Amino acid sequence: MEERRIKKLLHILKHTEEHLEELIRYIQECGYDPEPYKEIYERLKEENNRLRERLKV
Repeated sequence: MEERRIKKLLHILKHTEEHLEELIRYIQECGYDPEPYKEIYERLKEENNRLRERLKV
């Protein structure tokens, strides 16, 4: 049960990064400033990497 939860969490972490990358791209394509979202993205990646290290299965 715990392993399944960890796998699901890792899956969600990956997709949150992918979705934020896509959001940044669309913001740029619409001519808006994506910088605040880039900052959030970098912070998200850092936190996700820390969590991934702790969750290594």
